Amino acid sequence: MTGPGHGTAESVAARPTSLSTGGARAPRVIAIIGGGFCGVSLAIHLLRQSISTPLRIVIHEPRAELGAGIAYATRDYPYPLNVAAGQMSLDAANPADFLDFARSQGVAAAPGDYLPRQLYGEYLRARLETARAAAPPHLHLRHHRARALQLRRATDGRWDLLLDDGSAQRADEVVLALGNAPPALLPQLEPVAASVFCVDDPWSLGSCAHQDIASVLLLGSGLTMIDAALRLAAIRPRLRHIHVLSRHGLLPEPQASDSRAALEPALDELLGARSTRELFRIARRIAGAITDADGDWREFFALLRPRLPALWRQLDEPERARFLRHLRTYWDVHRHRVPPGPLAAVRALERLGVLEVHAGRLESLRPLDDVVEVQWRPRGATRARAWLVDRVVNCTGPDSQVTRNPDPLVQASLAAGWIRPDPLGLGIDTDLDGRVISCDHAPVDSLHYIGPWLRARDWEATAVPELRLHAARLASRLAQRASTSAAFA
Repeated sequence: MTGPGHGTAESVAARPTSLSTGGARAPRVIAIIGGGFCGVSLAIHLLRQSISTPLRIVIHEPRAELGAGIAYATRDYPYPLNVAAGQMSLDAANPADFLDFARSQGVAAAPGDYLPRQLYGEYLRARLETARAAAPPHLHLRHHRARALQLRRATDGRWDLLLDDGSAQRADEVVLALGNAPPALLPQLEPVAASVFCVDDPWSLGSCAHQDIASVLLLGSGLTMIDAALRLAAIRPRLRHIHVLSRHGLLPEPQASDSRAALEPALDELLGARSTRELFRIARRIAGAITDADGDWREFFALLRPRLPALWRQLDEPERARFLRHLRTYWDVHRHRVPPGPLAAVRALERLGVLEVHAGRLESLRPLDDVVEVQWRPRGATRARAWLVDRVVNCTGPDSQVTRNPDPLVQASLAAGWIRPDPLGLGIDTDLDGRVISCDHAPVDSLHYIGPWLRARDWEATAVPELRLHAARLASRLAQRASTSAAFA
């Protein structure tokens, strides 16, 4: 494994940086705020660009490990990726790249395997080091271990980044690569939020081992819940009961266990739909045709994914809201699937009576002496029911509501008007080039975004196959801007 201080990129000690613009013009600076998948993949693509002008790429990330983030950090349990290894390469043109890396580490991997997430973080760091070592001397990368707190427009039109180490950094281009937000603090969680009863980080459940815990409530039944349930099942002594509660009580569908030849349906009809109802009707018919031809309905989603941004943009705001209100839950369980192995393990816990999935609404939590009283209402019922549990784990997934995001940079950027939340609460508004849209509805020059908040614009923007394309395109645009700036300097 490599990391800052181990060859990945030059780590820098916290030190002030002069903001003087006198004398010779310094190399052009691209500041990437965030060192998870999006930030690292963008840096890799930038280092691979044909750029003749001097360029400094600075990743501002407080973690020691680049490429980890929440998704690919080193954990106390081998959480598997939810996407098969053959689809996880950084470069879409080289689909075997991640497999090649895994095999070079002694992992006998096949394209359909679901490998540990930690291994993927190691892959990102290794490819970043390879790109850095191969880049020409005038392309320089460093990792600044600090958290960005605020953005200010400098008098020369560039950006000043104010950081939590007390330094200020000047940049020509800023890319917000902030990654996924933490889950929302549900109002019902407030009575236990600051207590030992509430677990905000589902991946910290290993700390519960050997504690006197017999029952746990998992809020949410999606992919995060699967991870939490697997970790709890591995704790010794084993828990006696795991309650899972969500509005619909639906678990993710499994990924395909084998590969089948798919029917190649014509999807152009979808592009003419102007309502959620019409899209749903056409989509069901196409998926049914694939199944009738001995294909797998999952292939429909694979064929659909490249067209999703266009389909999403052709719907007006009321139709998008209608989709989110009526169909989002069903979309998520079919689109964001789980590998067959982890899902089978959760189903086995159900058969043993250890885990129960409930459809309903959480009404209240009340801490007692050493347990939490849970009041919840089953879906369609008029009367509430109650449990006593030892821990409540928030597995509702990332909160896309920007106004609730706890990151000080996000809140400062909202207050300054640099960014604005989209009206449906999916992320922030951006233009087709990835520039953020300000509160006065205008693209902000040299301020870019890459990450899951692109869902507001494209709907599908949370997985590696989409984000790697966004990274490549943004790197190309930034390289072109750097070359154009040098030509007119």
